[in-house]
Amino acid sequence: MSRDASNREDGTVLLSTLLVLALMSAVALGLLATVRTAITRATSLEAQAQTDLYAQGARDFVQLQLDQFRSVEGSQLNAALATAEPALLPFDNGNIELRIADGTQCMRLSALTDTNGEAQDTEQLIFAALMTALGVDGSRAERIAASIMDWVDADSQTRSLGAEDGVYLSRSDTQGGPHRTANTALQSVTELRSIDGMDEALFQQLLPYLCIGTVGAPTVFNIDGAQLWQAPVLAALLGSDPEAFQLATSLIEGRPSSGYGSSEALLASPILEGFDTAGTQLASIVFAPQRITAETLIRYSGVETAQFLAYEGVDTGRPTLTYRSDGWDEFPSLALARLDNQAGLNEEDAER
Repeated sequence: MSRDASNREDGTVLLSTLLVLALMSAVALGLLATVRTAITRATSLEAQAQTDLYAQGARDFVQLQLDQFRSVEGSQLNAALATAEPALLPFDNGNIELRIADGTQCMRLSALTDTNGEAQDTEQLIFAALMTALGVDGSRAERIAASIMDWVDADSQTRSLGAEDGVYLSRSDTQGGPHRTANTALQSVTELRSIDGMDEALFQQLLPYLCIGTVGAPTVFNIDGAQLWQAPVLAALLGSDPEAFQLATSLIEGRPSSGYGSSEALLASPILEGFDTAGTQLASIVFAPQRITAETLIRYSGVETAQFLAYEGVDTGRPTLTYRSDGWDEFPSLALARLDNQAGLNEEDAER
């Protein structure tokens, strides 16, 4: 064999060897990437699973704390919740941030129907009055209130100003696509976004004042634990009187240091002097927490899980978890912070 032929053969072998090595390297890199992805995914799934366990632990911890409230009088519980600060519970590679609050100052959307799906007209009026207290035009408030009643009641009869299947079946894809009314009680506050006439701005405005409770249980308001920003809900219970909001604000601001304590003491308040209580829902005003909420944020190994919890039966000594929402959407503190931030931006724009 000539030297040139031998060199060509050696070059061919070398090239083939290099190609095989390159192919093997590509395969190895691909396998390495696959293994790395699998490890990352497994780690993430393990962290998420562990976070879910910590979330269950948070629920158990809150239940334990509420069980200790059984022997606490209403006035003492009001004071304790008024001064409660967010708690931070640390553990390896993470922590639980916990905020417990009185949740007896919200309009209960689940009260719009009874357990048989029958519409509760009184609650419709309260919902419309709440929107009016927040500055919503009266006619729009009436339309949305009627539409939500058609959404939750068991029948398919369109009430005056309301909206039944025909309205929703004609919706375009940009409006969520065609669908029917639920014909059952709302399962979450966020479902309110589906109601005819509702938009995101109004939903965000309403969010801090709304909640889900036991179906059929009426809206109640703990005036002795209320903060000033919750006055619109109290105003809604006081009726559609134009002075209702100012009266609600005065009742909270002028509350005795020890609270009103009873309906008799509330009615004897000089703030109510001259106010016609006919048509109001004074029986829905209570003086101790009946519902307590917990906002929990669990952080573990870079994974975050948020859950909102609501417990009913605090006043009966049997606090029970009746509502749970995963995610930040229904955190009252965050909804209120967004409103405060928007109000601040609006004030800055006005000043400019």
